Amino acid sequence: MEPAFHGEDSYVSREGDSVDEMLFVGRGKLISVTTNGGRTGFFNSEWLRAGDFCGEELLTWALDPHSSTNLPFSTRTVRTLSEVEGFTLTPDNLKYVASEFRRTHNEQLRHLFRFYSKQWRTWAACFIQATWRKYHKKKLGESLRGEENRLQAVLRPS
Repeated sequence: MEPAFHGEDSYVSREGDSVDEMLFVGRGKLISVTTNGGRTGFFNSEWLRAGDFCGEELLTWALDPHSSTNLPFSTRTVRTLSEVEGFTLTPDNLKYVASEFRRTHNEQLRHLFRFYSKQWRTWAACFIQATWRKYHKKKLGESLRGEENRLQAVLRPS
């Protein structure tokens, strides 16, 4: 996950634009608004604050093993009401996390979580965080081993 900062009264995403990150809010307030693609007479809004997230269209895209390289479109406009700090996951990182999810859970379980559980979004966010920590720890270990090998090669007499 990468740290993210959005100033007051800025747009995180706009309805109809492609979603290029999933934002996990650590501090601040946002408003999420949708017109369901401009459908006449439809309007829905929701407040987001610390602990919430947006960009879940990217999660659905990443969980689909047959998804195209084209990013999904945002189904809502998300605007900050105050300064917002949090963390983001990029499409590539989310694809990695989703592949771990597919590897460890069967199709029936994924179907139940995605379509019937009222808490699937929260559960998915927790799973993403845990998998990302595991991935980051693995990458850090590889980096440290590489640096150690490089230093040993430099210090080794010829």
